[in-house]
Amino acid sequence: MLGSAGPTSERSSIKNHVALVTGGAAGIGEAVALRFADEGAKVAVVDKDGEKGAAVVEKINAGGAEAVFVQADVTTSPDVKLAFAQTIDRWGQVDILVNCAGGFFETLPIEEQDEDDWDAILAWNLKSVFLCAKEAAVVMKKRNYGRIVSISSLTGRTGIIETALHYGAAKAGILGFTRRLAVELAPHGITVNAVAPGVVLSPRVTELHKDRLPEIYKTIPMARAGGAEEIADGIWYFSTPGSSYITGVTLDINGGRWMA
Repeated sequence: MLGSAGPTSERSSIKNHVALVTGGAAGIGEAVALRFADEGAKVAVVDKDGEKGAAVVEKINAGGAEAVFVQADVTTSPDVKLAFAQTIDRWGQVDILVNCAGGFFETLPIEEQDEDDWDAILAWNLKSVFLCAKEAAVVMKKRNYGRIVSISSLTGRTGIIETALHYGAAKAGILGFTRRLAVELAPHGITVNAVAPGVVLSPRVTELHKDRLPEIYKTIPMARAGGAEEIADGIWYFSTPGSSYITGVTLDINGGRWMA
């Protein structure tokens, strides 16, 4: 077929690709790690939580796929370098980087916002993306191929969603970072995209909003929260060879709660 880049199965396959997933011990990160393993990818699960991270890797390996766990704090450069070094030592490359690490603990008005807490949440959600993308670029440029996908949030798209100030600022920062890095890495065959989830029914979200969920659902056209697996589906597509002409894009997965 004129213009065809190969069979559909090859364009959608990440079999034998090497994926490094930060925040892979729980939530969306865990769902991504499991989905990628099901697709035949080799997965490095990177997280600070050793117990949960090891459990995810054990589950993957028990299912016949390949995974390793790297305990690391992705807000620090030495730990990020360690995560990439161990992944490359094992499999020789990194084809896919998924930046899932992040979150926040409480919502406070600006006058009560502590400077140290601000710095910590910006580091957890935004600096980590920079540090990991920096290492990924070095590896991916050598092969003129790569996929970088970062998790933003609906709160990075619009200010009307109630959330923590520092978290919203960091998630909005990911959108600008994604666009700028996409331009920089495009000549090297590396795509850079983001996914902006809406309400995802994780244990953390359930605890934060347990009394407000019925009211929140009324603001969502689909009248429900999303599942981590549904977010992982979008991340998977951005990670495939078939997404080769898509870069600098943010995919909104929010049940219709916000539309550009």
